[in-house]
Amino acid sequence: MEAPAQDPQVDESEAQEPQQPTPTPSPPRSNGGTDAATQLRAWKERGARIEQLLAKKNAKLQEMEDTENKLKRLLAMAKRSIDNSKQEIAEKDAAIQQLREELAKSRQTQHSWAVDAATRDPRQLLHKVSHGNLLWCLVEYADESELDEAKEFAWHCFRSEAEIQAYANRASGEPLTLPDFSLTPYEVERVKKSLKEEIDRVQEEFRRYRVRSEITRKQKDAEIRKMSANAMAKRTEQISETDLSGELQSSKAQIRRLTKAQAEAEERESDWRRKFEKLMKDYEKLSGTMGETVLAMEWRERYEQSVREKQELEKKMEELKLMTSGAFGNSTDSGNGDLQSLRQEFAQYRKRALNAVEQKEKELNDMQAHYHENGGGSSNASRTNSFKEVRVRRMSMESNSSLSGFETPNATKTNEYLKNIVYKYMASDQDEAKEHMEKAIATVLNFTPAEVASIQEKRKQQQGWFW
Repeated sequence: MEAPAQDPQVDESEAQEPQQPTPTPSPPRSNGGTDAATQLRAWKERGARIEQLLAKKNAKLQEMEDTENKLKRLLAMAKRSIDNSKQEIAEKDAAIQQLREELAKSRQTQHSWAVDAATRDPRQLLHKVSHGNLLWCLVEYADESELDEAKEFAWHCFRSEAEIQAYANRASGEPLTLPDFSLTPYEVERVKKSLKEEIDRVQEEFRRYRVRSEITRKQKDAEIRKMSANAMAKRTEQISETDLSGELQSSKAQIRRLTKAQAEAEERESDWRRKFEKLMKDYEKLSGTMGETVLAMEWRERYEQSVREKQELEKKMEELKLMTSGAFGNSTDSGNGDLQSLRQEFAQYRKRALNAVEQKEKELNDMQAHYHENGGGSSNASRTNSFKEVRVRRMSMESNSSLSGFETPNATKTNEYLKNIVYKYMASDQDEAKEHMEKAIATVLNFTPAEVASIQEKRKQQQGWFW
């Protein structure tokens, strides 16, 4: 029996994880990566379930084949037992036949071929053969006793059909039917030949039928495998369409969120632009004379240059924050060398930022001194100069507070950065990493030197206690 072909297994396509976008100062939040990972796990679980079903099916087919083999072995054993029984019966029958032949031979010594009054009555005439001028008949004698089941046979010769009929009439009961003449050896051979040809023809037809049935069975098996493969392909296509539809929905949701965030950003930008234009108009009204306007334009250019430099410093500090957060996330795999290099780099950036702050303060002080030197004019000019001094002082304070704390004007970014540092500080187990993060937290929150010294003293006491 041919083993059924196994169903094709579903190839698991490896899902690519979405690449992480490059961090920006205010990136939109999205859970697309989590959805893709969840879908990938669901896909793998479905693939595992399909493989389990295929394994169960193959195990069931194997179990059926084993059962069939066992039944075949039992059938072969039964056939051998039957053949042995038949052989024993044949041997016994041969022994009985031999005994009967011996008995018949012993009786034939006293048997007369011709029929007379002493011949036993016939029960049945089995064969009739013509040989020469005589007719020979194989006669089965009637039983002398009803309890005797043994049959006795003998050949008798007759000269004519009338003698055979007269002998047959001696039988008790129903009249006997005379048999036809038996075939001659030539006729027997001819009949045997025709029967053999008939047997060969029937065997050939049976062989052809068996071949056709085998071909039909294989075609049906191929059709079954094809249908199973088509069903599996359709199932896989449905699963992929479901995954694609889920990704499409998540992408649409992300696009809606990004569109909303963009609209909010544009609205905030237009609001700030209106405020800026209003302030510029107020400033132009308060400027008064042309010379003061030129001086204000020069101050504005210097201020814009300072703002650009400040933005560059903020961008560098954002890169430092990302590098610091990456170093904290991989602190378990990095050594003391990485921490030392990060400290040096952080100190360099802090030094540059402080230098920039000092430079901007110096420029603002020079501008204030210049305003004071030109403050002997009219009362309008003095009011204008006092307004400028207040404005310059306020901008200086904003610049100092912004740069000294390493925080951006956007409070949301600062809070997010502080949240990440505190989370990594609470999740870290290394003392060196915690000490480094404590310095960053103290800088962001503007701790006083006394507070920083108190924290360091407390840490030294804890380390001494552990040792």
